[in-house]
Amino acid sequence: MRTFLWPGLVLTALCSTGCEPFEDSPLFLYSMALRGDGSPFSQTDLVLEGGLSVDPQGRFRDVMNYTPYGAVTTQANGAFALEILAGDLVQHMDTRYLSPRPTYRERFRVATPLENDRGAFLSFTSSNGGDTELPVMRIWDAQLAMEEGPTGPMLTFAPPPPTPQVPMGVVANDEPEPPQSGAPSRDRQSPLIPVSTWQLHGGGGLLWDEPEVTSPRVLFPWLIEDEASPQAQVRMVSAGAWRRAPLVSHEAWLVFRLEWRSERLSLPAGTLRPLSRGARCYPTLDGPCPFTDGVFLRREVSELWPDNDPATHPLKLGVDLGAPALISRVVIRNLETFGTKLVVEGSEDGLQWDELAQRTLAFQHGMQGNGRTFRTASDADNPWDPPIQRYGQNFLDIPLSGPRSVRFVRLALQGGNGKGAAPTSLAELSLFE
Repeated sequence: MRTFLWPGLVLTALCSTGCEPFEDSPLFLYSMALRGDGSPFSQTDLVLEGGLSVDPQGRFRDVMNYTPYGAVTTQANGAFALEILAGDLVQHMDTRYLSPRPTYRERFRVATPLENDRGAFLSFTSSNGGDTELPVMRIWDAQLAMEEGPTGPMLTFAPPPPTPQVPMGVVANDEPEPPQSGAPSRDRQSPLIPVSTWQLHGGGGLLWDEPEVTSPRVLFPWLIEDEASPQAQVRMVSAGAWRRAPLVSHEAWLVFRLEWRSERLSLPAGTLRPLSRGARCYPTLDGPCPFTDGVFLRREVSELWPDNDPATHPLKLGVDLGAPALISRVVIRNLETFGTKLVVEGSEDGLQWDELAQRTLAFQHGMQGNGRTFRTASDADNPWDPPIQRYGQNFLDIPLSGPRSVRFVRLALQGGNGKGAAPTSLAELSLFE
């Protein structure tokens, strides 16, 4: 049984009219905040934040900027109601309001307190007015741990949290997409079903990001390299589009992202130093190569090679070891590209190149439907953690069929038309014996 609301809030919904609300009319969005064991966050203060993707000068930001909008205190059972003025949630575009008012926010978010470093948050917006119900925010008891397995250390964690329950009187727009060639399995199921992402964090940035990971997951040493303070984390994401059409009150459209974070588990320091550590970039740069420094920060290719024209001569990005060496594995971190195929090429002299391996990259489409679109658009809304990587951003672990002696290794990208494609950015390119 799900008991949420106060009598006054029910009456507000029942007594509202069927016309569009005035800008200063209050809208209520209600939910519950629960701990990992299901007990409530009782009498707990929650902060409601609103986000904008443009700065005061009208320039678009890469990541939405959230600022405090309001606050609410939960009831004894964990229930709470967020109050937002209609004009701050719904953009009115008529003859009187040709632009949003200053307090308008593109979307909002609210988060539970952290419990044992675990938490849950909701980001949401509405394409119409009206009171509505949000999914329940219950912390996921991830039980993240590392244990020894037959092939080495393994990461284990609890089963995913349950799929958010659709409230009574609400229609969920969560029909699965029809199968498409090359589309990830997550695009062929309801976006409400929680999807996992496994991340490895380091002192300098994100070491690894892998979707749809199941427990147990082998923790290979080359994923950590020689990082001094690695941490593992698993995140779960659900997204949906809900429509409420009551008899007397205004129809409400809600699109949301519900995300759960596990604790960050500290791992033993890495001991595997790649052959490529400190190697020069290919093509050559005047200074140190940012893709072999072990810092794992993403760098824009256009900033490093500003004279290169990706439209006519897509850059084949790589490293120069200085002398031939035997390599058997290539690890690529945060390669961003619109290409659909990667060919890893190697050479001893920089003149004659051989194919070492190839990979089909993440499917670029298939994110249709309100739930999927919002899941992608709001991937940076987490108040605690870095964005989950989008399609086109790739973390790749590529073993070679046998050790190869090479001095140069480069990444050749191809588009869907078979022509060369350009890399947009890269964090690290590591070569191992």
